[in-house]
Amino acid sequence: MTPSLGADTAQLRAQSLRLRRASADLDALRLHLDAVVEAAPWTGPDAEAFRGGWAGPSADGLIALSTELRAFGDRGLEEAREQDVASDRERAGTGAAGSTAAGTLPGESRTSSIPGAVPAPSGGGYLHDDNPLIPDQLEDPAESLISSAARIASDAIGWGIETGFDALESDLDLAGIRSEGIGQLQRDADHLGHLLEDWATGERTPTYAELGAAGLVASGSAGVGMYEAATGEDTPFLDDRPGGIVDSVETWESSSRGPQDLQDLIAQNDALRLGARGQDARDAGQIGIQEVRGGSGGELAYIVQIPPTEGALFSSVPDAYGGQGNSRDWASNLRLIAGQHPAAMDDVRAAMEAAGIRPGSRVLLVGHSQGGIVATHLAADPSFNSDSGRAGTYDVTHTFSVGSPVQTVVPAQSSTRSVNVHHEAGIGVTGFRGDLLATTDLEGARPGSSRLGAPGVHEVTLAPYPVTSIDLFTVLEANHDSMGPDHDPGGGYSGSLARGAAGDPVLSALQEDLTGVYLGDDTSVSRSLVVTVGRGAP
Repeated sequence: MTPSLGADTAQLRAQSLRLRRASADLDALRLHLDAVVEAAPWTGPDAEAFRGGWAGPSADGLIALSTELRAFGDRGLEEAREQDVASDRERAGTGAAGSTAAGTLPGESRTSSIPGAVPAPSGGGYLHDDNPLIPDQLEDPAESLISSAARIASDAIGWGIETGFDALESDLDLAGIRSEGIGQLQRDADHLGHLLEDWATGERTPTYAELGAAGLVASGSAGVGMYEAATGEDTPFLDDRPGGIVDSVETWESSSRGPQDLQDLIAQNDALRLGARGQDARDAGQIGIQEVRGGSGGELAYIVQIPPTEGALFSSVPDAYGGQGNSRDWASNLRLIAGQHPAAMDDVRAAMEAAGIRPGSRVLLVGHSQGGIVATHLAADPSFNSDSGRAGTYDVTHTFSVGSPVQTVVPAQSSTRSVNVHHEAGIGVTGFRGDLLATTDLEGARPGSSRLGAPGVHEVTLAPYPVTSIDLFTVLEANHDSMGPDHDPGGGYSGSLARGAAGDPVLSALQEDLTGVYLGDDTSVSRSLVVTVGRGAP
């Protein structure tokens, strides 16, 4: 269990944000009622008395309640921050960088060999950052005032936009015109709006990659909405329908040797790719699950393998962008980088439930490319990654990925270690080199010249394969694939791990963390499953 002092800070922070949002909702409602009361076509003494009564006790009561809710929210956020600091200090006395690892029983402190990546978590907005040049007695009230004003304006704008969407959908339905695309646009625009609101109110500064991807998705959905309204035809382009439809579960009950090293993990991930085996990967995808038992009757742990993007080719529209049943399509890449929860994440949850993994079990998530993005987003979701033992939650001790743009994601538990490997990328006078796809997260760059990071997030850069060309696909074939041609384990990321893992401090520490729990001679796989899962036809 994650060592902590006091309350569950993730829950405390979530509840505090709900209180602050309720405060802003009350403010927006009061402003709206102000306008309604003033605009009412009613004159005379009774009307004046009514307006006076509203402007006095009634409005004042809403202001007082809003202020109280805001104060409770602010207090909760501050207490969560203080408890995180206290817990980090407590952990710092138990192991390197105050981290925890996988090799202990639930409820025990576990130390990790992987050093902390940065001194402290990063990801808050101006409300959480201290400006040393401004005294706190001036900075805090000013920031609170700016944040409140931004929230009121944002909520008023959001209310107007939602009202407009609802009216538009209603009018289109009455006219017998398709409006599914308008609903999709509303959801995508709402997500972009929340990113901008968090930025404006100082709650959190999004990364450039999140903002760019969210803007692209919202723009695409706007095009879908206009196309469907104009033609009356449905298009699955950027369809955001949920996944998690389990087609089949293949299970092997036997005791076999567990994977031995990081290279084995990548080879097993590659083996799950339907398209790589010449099979049709458009209808559904596969998730691999291994139940691993450590030596001397150790506790069960689980390796969950999430393969990369599959199915229709990048240039196939709309199949590759929402039209296929396999959730791991190119549209899911955009939605994941935008910070959304696409169907590909539903698939992993459904596969783990189908495998009967008990809540609170220790889990290692392994992914390549999009599979790694899915893994890290699940690890960042407190409703999935938690040691609470609640239904649907698992104790994600580590995520391990190759070729994944994941520096926009911070795990929900500070005990989770997230390690991604990529081949150093660049563009020179002679052409491309390395894995450019792994850098589409822009290394977590955010407005204000800062980068998103946390002690448990590690990015390992390995030397690229010596393929320099103006043909990007030629370079990516060598540097982005998990294996070499014909699944040669000496090529791709598999080969680089075999040659470079021992010499890299983070990878060698990761190997040490996982050995005896998920990897090594002292482990055995008691059950292996392959779950075929997807989202079905649009």
